[in-house]
Amino acid sequence: MPVPWSVVRRRLGVIEIEHRGTEVAHSVRFALSGAGMLGLSLPTTVHPGARIRVAVRGARADEATAAHDAMLVLRWFQPDGTELLWPIAVE
Repeated sequence: MPVPWSVVRRRLGVIEIEHRGTEVAHSVRFALSGAGMLGLSLPTTVHPGARIRVAVRGARADEATAAHDAMLVLRWFQPDGTELLWPIAVE
């Protein structure tokens, strides 16, 4: 199954992602592995073609965006209730 997401823009600490699938994604949220912090990532519904943005912040955010092992994880549910995860390099 192809991943229905694509990174469309990166700026220092900010990543914009577009939903390129054909079905609505439910309870979309982010988690971060690394030195920075994310703002509260409340679950949201994302329709095909919509974009979402996430920002890595905090006192050590520069370290997180530069670390080779830093990773965002995009989590969402398909309409059938299956939870899926997509790791994204922070770069």
